[in-house]
Amino acid sequence: MSADSEAMIDEALECWDRHQTIMMLLLEAMPRGGMAALPEGSRGRDVARQFAHICRVRQGWLIFHETGKRPQLPKTDKGKRPTKAQVRKELRNTGKEVRAHLEAVFRREAVIRMFGKSALQWMSYLISHESHHRGLILLSLKQSDMKLEDDVAIQGLWGTWIHKG
Repeated sequence: MSADSEAMIDEALECWDRHQTIMMLLLEAMPRGGMAALPEGSRGRDVARQFAHICRVRQGWLIFHETGKRPQLPKTDKGKRPTKAQVRKELRNTGKEVRAHLEAVFRREAVIRMFGKSALQWMSYLISHESHHRGLILLSLKQSDMKLEDDVAIQGLWGTWIHKG
């Protein structure tokens, strides 16, 4: 593989790493009671379930890329909210698994199914999808009168993309 190709792989993986850092930062900065926050007027997912959904989608795609079959993931427990510790573990683990799969695809040791068989398109999809849910999480907190510290809300969630490197 050429030096340019290696540099591009490193840059793409750094992009995923930054996104994962932002997701973990948001989780760790969650104010007390924030995991139960729900968007105003919503019957949908609270913050904990938003994070659990993100992890579940990651798992599902990883299984699909490996097997080519729609995954049969266990049903989500509608009654019991995942704890911050459970979410932390799953978010960290699935982040590592996505990164490993991306790297294997870049090195032609694994495949991406759908997404034009493009690892970059799949990664972009995941980042877009998870950013949508990150926005819902922030809206839930705001509407529940919970606030992230400014250094997290501004520098952490946005500045990580701009200033790191």
